[in-house]
Amino acid sequence: MNTKQRGLLVTIWQSLMLLTIAILVMLWVLQIVFLTPYYRNMKTNDVRSVSTSLEQAYLNETLNETLVPLVVNNNVCISVFKEGTQIFFMDALGVNCMLNRSTPIEPNFIDNLVRDVRIVTGTELTRTFNPIGYEREMLILGRNVVINNENITFLVNSPLDSTESTVVILREQFVYVTIAVFVLSSLMAFWIASLLSRPIVNMVKSANTFASMDFKFEFEPTPYQEFNELAQALNFAKEQLLSIDQLRKDMIANVSHDIKTPLTTIKAYTELLQEFSKNNPQKRKEHLDIIYKEVNHLSLLVSDMLLLTQYDSPNLIINRRPVHVKSWIQYIVSLFEHSIQTLGIHFEINVDEALTINIDEIKVGQVLFNFINNAINHVGEDNKVIINAYKRKGKIRVEVEDHGTGILSDELPNIWDRYYRIDKNFARNQQGTGLGLSIAKSICVAHQLRFGVTSTLGQGSIFFFDCEEE
Repeated sequence: MNTKQRGLLVTIWQSLMLLTIAILVMLWVLQIVFLTPYYRNMKTNDVRSVSTSLEQAYLNETLNETLVPLVVNNNVCISVFKEGTQIFFMDALGVNCMLNRSTPIEPNFIDNLVRDVRIVTGTELTRTFNPIGYEREMLILGRNVVINNENITFLVNSPLDSTESTVVILREQFVYVTIAVFVLSSLMAFWIASLLSRPIVNMVKSANTFASMDFKFEFEPTPYQEFNELAQALNFAKEQLLSIDQLRKDMIANVSHDIKTPLTTIKAYTELLQEFSKNNPQKRKEHLDIIYKEVNHLSLLVSDMLLLTQYDSPNLIINRRPVHVKSWIQYIVSLFEHSIQTLGIHFEINVDEALTINIDEIKVGQVLFNFINNAINHVGEDNKVIINAYKRKGKIRVEVEDHGTGILSDELPNIWDRYYRIDKNFARNQQGTGLGLSIAKSICVAHQLRFGVTSTLGQGSIFFFDCEEE
C-alpha cells in the first residue's frame, strides 16, 4: 500500500473518529454540565403549568374538582388567596410544604410572599430556597391575576431534587462509556474507512495501468452507486481512447500512404525528366502533367487536413444569416461545371422557390459540396445526381442522391471517420482526399445540424442534413 492509499484510509478513519469525539463531548456537556440547569428549567415549566391550570379551573369554577388530582399528580402544595385571604389550600408534600401556615419558616413569610406577587399584576414570581430543616431545595412560583375586579393570587410550591449524586454517577459511568464507545468507534471507523477506500485503491491501480496505455483491463463494479458510475465513466473513456488509438493508427497508415504515393510518383517522374524526357517536348509535358496532378493532390490533402482541424475546433466562429435555398444550391452545383462537361454528370434539382434557411452559407456550403462530390464519385450508370430540399418536421431537409452501388448497412456508421476505406486496402481515392465526409460531419456537429445517410446496396445512397427554417 503506497502513501496515497494509506492517506485515504487514515483520512477517512480520522474524520469518523473526530465525529465520534465530537458526539462524546456533546453528550458529556449535555449530561454532566447542563443536567442541573436543564432539570431546574424543566421543573419551573412544570410548576408554571400547574399555576396555569389553577387559573383556568378558578375561572371555570371547577377548582374543587381539579385541585386534588393536580396537586397529587405533580407532587406540589398550593395556596389560593383572594384579596390577601387564603381561600384554598392543598398539600401533597406534608412537612416539606413551605406554604403551610402551621409551620412557617419565618414570621409573615406567606404574607410577604403574597405581597411581593401582587406588586405587578399579570406577571409571575419565581423563587428558590434552601430552608433550614427542609430535606430539599424548594421552588415557589406565584402569580397574581384580576378576576371579577378581585385580586386572586396563586402560589405553587415544589421541591427541587438534588442532581449532584446523579451527576457523580453519570460522570463515573460516562468514563467507561467513553472508553467503550471510543474503542468500538475506532474499530468501526477503520472498517468503514477500509470499505470506502478499497474501491478507490483498486481504481487507482487500474488507472495506473490505463496511464501506461494498457487497455486489457476493466474498472471493476463496486457495491456503491457513485463508484459504479465512476467505473462506468472510466470504462467508457477507455473504450473511447481505444477507438481513438485505433483511429490514430489507421489515420497514420492512410496519411502515410496518401502522401507517400504522390511523393514517390513525383520523384520517379522528376528522375524521368532529368534522364530521358528533358529533350522530348511531348514526353516532358506528360511527365510534368503527372507531377502537377500529384502536387495538386498533396495540396488538396493538406488543405482538407487544415479544414478538418479548423472545423473540429471549439472556437469555430459561425456566421448565420438567411439563405435562399434554391439559389444557394444552384451556386454550389455550378462549381462542378468541369464534371458536368467531362463526365457527363446530370444534375436534377427539386427545390421550392420559397424555401429560406438560417445557416453559415460558406461552411454549410462545404457540406453540400462534399456530399455532391461524393455522389459524383459513386454515380450510377445513369450519371445522375439528384438534389432535393423540402420541409420535414419543422426543418428544411437537403438531400443529395445518387444511383450508384450503395453501402452495406454495417459500414454506414463508419463512413464519417477520417480516411475510412470500406475495402480496407487503403487504395488512394483519385477523386479526393478521403476527408470529405469527415469534414461534413465536423461542420454539421459544430452547427448542431442533424445529418445522416440512407443507402440500399445496388440502388444508391442519399446523404442529408436538416437546417432551421428562416
